[in-house]
Amino acid sequence: MIVDHNPSIYTYEDLVSDTDLLKSRYSSVFSADSLGETADGRQILHFIIGNEDASRKVLVNGGIHAREYITCQLVMKQTVSFLKHIKSGDSYGDISYKDLLQDTAIHVICMVNPDGVSISQQGLDGVQTDTVRKNLEQISQMDGASLSDNDYLEQWKSNANGVDLNRNFDALWDSYADPAGHPSADHYRGTAPGCEAESNALIQLTLQEHFSRTISYHTQGDVIYWYFGQEGSLYDQTLSFANTIAAATGYPLDADYQALDPAGYKDWAILSQGIPSLTIEVGTGDTPVSPDQFETIWEENQFVWEEMLKTL
Repeated sequence: MIVDHNPSIYTYEDLVSDTDLLKSRYSSVFSADSLGETADGRQILHFIIGNEDASRKVLVNGGIHAREYITCQLVMKQTVSFLKHIKSGDSYGDISYKDLLQDTAIHVICMVNPDGVSISQQGLDGVQTDTVRKNLEQISQMDGASLSDNDYLEQWKSNANGVDLNRNFDALWDSYADPAGHPSADHYRGTAPGCEAESNALIQLTLQEHFSRTISYHTQGDVIYWYFGQEGSLYDQTLSFANTIAAATGYPLDADYQALDPAGYKDWAILSQGIPSLTIEVGTGDTPVSPDQFETIWEENQFVWEEMLKTL
C-alpha cells in the first residue's frame, strides 16, 4: 500500500493503485465504485466498508478543496487502518471492530476533487485533456494570473471548471457574497447549487443513503466546525458528536459559522438533511500543509472513525 509509506504527496494515481489492492485484500467487507467522471476524465472513487444495506450509515470525505490534499491521504490511511483492525479481529477498547461495524456501513470518498488535487500537486502536468488545459488558461486570465506561476496552480482550490466545490451546496448559496464572480482558482460558487459532477455526486449519495453522521476533512487550523444554525435535538446531537471527536483529536470546537463562507457540504447536510455533521480542519501554517505534519495529523485523527461509530 502506497499510503502506508506516508509519501510526501499522495496522488490520484496512488489512490487508484491502493484501491485495487484493497478490493483484492478485503473483498468480504470492502467495495469500491465510481460516483461519476470529472471534467478531466478521472473517477470520483467511493468506498463502502461493511453491509451496504445496513440501517446505520455514515460518510467520511476529504479532498473537496484541491490544495487541501493531505486530507485525502489521511482518509485513505483511516480506511486501511480500519480494514486491518477488522481483519485482525481487534477491539477498540472493550468493543470489537466486528461489533462496531454491526449493521453499519461506512461510506468513504477520499478524494472528492481529483482534478483539482492533480492541478495543485502537479501543475499543468496534472492536466489530462486539452479541453481542461484551455479552460485553465481562460480562468487564469480572469484571475489576472499566469499558468506559468507555480504558486498560482499550487494554491488551486477549485475543480477543473474553476468552481469551489465547497461553495456549491444549497445552504445559503444565494446569499453567499461570491468574491470571484467568475470561474476561478477559488471562491467561485458556480452557476447553481450542485452544478458540478463532484458536488452533485455528494448530494445524490447523501439523498440516497440517509447518513446518520458525516465528517468532512479540510485544512487547516486544528479545529472542528459543527454549527450551522440548527436547533433542538439536531443541535444537541451535533454538539455531542462534536465533543466526542474533540476529545479524540484534541481540537477545539468553533460555533461561529457566520464568520465563515456558507454553502459547504457540512452546512447543507445539517440545514437541508438534518444530519449531525462536522468539518474537521487539520494541520497548521501554509496550505498545502507540509507533509512533515502528516504523522502528527494521523496521530490526532487515527481513531476518529471508531469514536464516531460509538455515537450512533
